[in-house]
Amino acid sequence: MNIVIRDSAAADLELIYAWIARYSPRAADEVVEQLLERMRGLLIPGMARIGRPGREKGTRELVERPYIIVYEIDETNDQIVVLGVFHGRQKR
Repeated sequence: MNIVIRDSAAADLELIYAWIARYSPRAADEVVEQLLERMRGLLIPGMARIGRPGREKGTRELVERPYIIVYEIDETNDQIVVLGVFHGRQKR
């Protein structure tokens, strides 16, 4: 199994980085790396379904406070597809 980060999710990560980097580029690096590490954790056998059921059918949501990583499991292609990364207070 591998992880695919959709363009929309990559753009979300870039926005998160840019927002935090205004105050601290180092902190921005750490936050984005933590989010990526949390995504990679989904590859551990048995962990792909650790996220709660998502708002949209077929999606799951993995919380890495204060962010929510929205993903789906594509068993046909043996992939975890990251669809978006949102701040918990963000309207989606």
